[in-house]
Amino acid sequence: MKLACAFVAAAIATGCTTIGGMPGDIQFASCAAYAPAYRVTDEFMRTFNTRDAEAWGKTFHFPSVRIASGNVRIINGPQDLESGFATLGAQGWDRSDWAKREVVQCGPNKAHMLTTFVRYRADGSVLSQFDSLYIVEFKDGRWALTARSSFAP
Repeated sequence: MKLACAFVAAAIATGCTTIGGMPGDIQFASCAAYAPAYRVTDEFMRTFNTRDAEAWGKTFHFPSVRIASGNVRIINGPQDLESGFATLGAQGWDRSDWAKREVVQCGPNKAHMLTTFVRYRADGSVLSQFDSLYIVEFKDGRWALTARSSFAP
């Protein structure tokens, strides 16, 4: 038990902790990246639903990485985000929302957040739902999304 406590104390002292025995992510509430991770992902979803690639792009650091469908995609700017709206629209997508978000690792300049997002049709029915990992970092004087990995196509 003493060894486990020493490990946790060392992790906290270095400024990065990993999910442990506490329910939810409240254990990270005092971490510098905790609140920004929620703010960035709130804004990410809000601007994504506007279908405005320029506004949505402000939630990213570029280049940004997306890992999905067995591919690693480098996103270099808002222009690389635009095609996704047409593809989703053709599938019947109207909007998306978070079903779950939980910070699982947190440090002074970065948070890893497990998420589940839901895609909805215009009538409010669920089109699809996917688990994912979002990485939010403080770089170049601002908090933004650096990478995401999901089980979405």
